[in-house]
Amino acid sequence: METDSSEESLYMMRPIRPWYRHISVEPVMFFYMMAFMITNVIEQTFYLFRACTVNHGYSPDICYNISSYDTINKEVQVTTSLFHQWNGIAMHMIPVVLAFFLGAYSDKRGRKIILLTGLLGKLYFSLMITYIATTSWPVEYVIYFAVLPSALTGTDLAIFTGCFAYLSDISSVENRTFRVAILDAVYLTTMPTGIFFGNIIFNHLVDKSFTAMFAINCCLMVLATFHCIFFLKWQTRNEQMSASEAGVTNPIKDFFNINNIKETVITLTKQRPNNRRLFLWFLLVSMAFYTFQRDEKPVLYLYASKVFKWDTNDYSNFKTYLSTAYVIFTLFGIPLMSKILIWRDTMIVMLGAAAHMSGHLLYAQATLGSTMYMGATAAALGPCIVSLLRSMTSKVLTPAERGKH
Repeated sequence: METDSSEESLYMMRPIRPWYRHISVEPVMFFYMMAFMITNVIEQTFYLFRACTVNHGYSPDICYNISSYDTINKEVQVTTSLFHQWNGIAMHMIPVVLAFFLGAYSDKRGRKIILLTGLLGKLYFSLMITYIATTSWPVEYVIYFAVLPSALTGTDLAIFTGCFAYLSDISSVENRTFRVAILDAVYLTTMPTGIFFGNIIFNHLVDKSFTAMFAINCCLMVLATFHCIFFLKWQTRNEQMSASEAGVTNPIKDFFNINNIKETVITLTKQRPNNRRLFLWFLLVSMAFYTFQRDEKPVLYLYASKVFKWDTNDYSNFKTYLSTAYVIFTLFGIPLMSKILIWRDTMIVMLGAAAHMSGHLLYAQATLGSTMYMGATAAALGPCIVSLLRSMTSKVLTPAERGKH
């Protein structure tokens, strides 16, 4: 594409900078993901614990060891499952609508504004759930006072869209896959380390205090937000303008502009050379199918608690192993297959999908905890699908269209 060629030429003309000057959104992603992962299992435990103590009125001693009480565990899991159902709807309903506007808006106004908004939404969630942990509110209050308000900012969707679009803007076509792989590595490494340290802190340092764990989450989110504010550029491409530069008088109308939807539709439907439009749709559908499995994690925690009698420590150990396997295959498996074996991205994606399916079939048939670890090993190549689909999509789109994917 001509635009990509000119972008490449400009990139090559830039003077060589020391490595640390190339750091951009990586610290934001690191602190954000570390905040999420350090309380990942603890948050699931909190929901089960709060439903047990407040919604059902059992003592903390019983609820901390709920996997030892089959009847109570089954009763509380019904309430927790219902909570997760409505929590998932509340968490994703608004971002689904915002998805039609976020990309096109960031293409015009810059990536930082949507990234910062998402970070502030996650920071609000962290502060609010920390406060809820100090109260005796029932578990569903998390939805009313933490999840729904934070969802208005786009949260995870805005953060990931902003980070990867920002990185695509400042990198060349030649090194984009490498830069995306680095960003993936940054947030993937927080998965095993965050869960591991979260388990140690929760069980050995803060005496199983949910408030302390969520406070640590808040501190990490503050660091991510501060880095975004002070070290990232508001605009990363010449055609991007701030609202004041564009003479915008109504920021809300500027964001919820019907033209943004039109631009997104045009991006998906316009004719492209070499069947790229069809290729783009295949990538979009592939990502949609992969996304269906993302909300299985709370259910997997309840499943492990009920079937294998796992507590927070047992499940944290399993998640640490699972995440470590993910990271190893992503950091070493993908370069091996793409650079040394010279396999096409599409082949690696198909292998990742097959690995994901085989691992989850083992989960479904597991009667022993060891089988879960076998499933985790089999599914280790699965997460490579996301980074490869993102990289492939960015190569199909022009620089001005990247925010829309």
